[in-house]
Amino acid sequence: MIKCIKILLSIIAVVIVLGLDLPELQAVEQRHHEAHEHGVAHMNIAVEGNYLYIEFISPAANIVGFEHYPRSREQKAAVQTAIATLRTDKKLFVLPTDAESQLAKATVVTDIADDSEHESETEHTHELDEVHEKAQIDKNHSKEAQVTNEYEHDHHSEFMADYHYVLKKPEKLKHIEVLVFRIFPGIQLIKVQLLTSTMQTALELTAKKNKIVLSF
Repeated sequence: MIKCIKILLSIIAVVIVLGLDLPELQAVEQRHHEAHEHGVAHMNIAVEGNYLYIEFISPAANIVGFEHYPRSREQKAAVQTAIATLRTDKKLFVLPTDAESQLAKATVVTDIADDSEHESETEHTHELDEVHEKAQIDKNHSKEAQVTNEYEHDHHSEFMADYHYVLKKPEKLKHIEVLVFRIFPGIQLIKVQLLTSTMQTALELTAKKNKIVLSF
């Protein structure tokens, strides 16, 4: 699972800028460490002056349909396509044109990107499974396959994306429409933490209720 240090540091920075209390920060951190749920994603949003920050975190299963290291060309392509899509913010979020926003930076990170070492391991596991199906596998190989399968069953992978916007007219940022549900139908619910200079709130989004309303 992707380390949460970067996320926590970014939240601390926002808390310092907005002058929030430590208990509020601890509550945000606690919610971020909630159980890894398939079908559920998280967003942290902060608005400070002319800057808008959006952080998006989702289990890999919601994005590409699996959480193990890619084993085939199709799965590798699915991961790369997802990364490219997440970098294209206009497919995911709609901001009011009056706010005159410009994306300054977009970063996407995942812990199931192509890795030759893990690729060889999964290919070896696949070969062992085939032998096992033919009832020709010995005890040592069977034990090895079992350990690998247990690891993959318990392993949780994620995609995390950060978006930094500059707003010429931040007072016109009245809402954010989230289109993530259309692009990644595996996501059924998004839990949102919203911080601005005048408000702090938590809300939940669905495909039918996908607009975040802001007030300043």
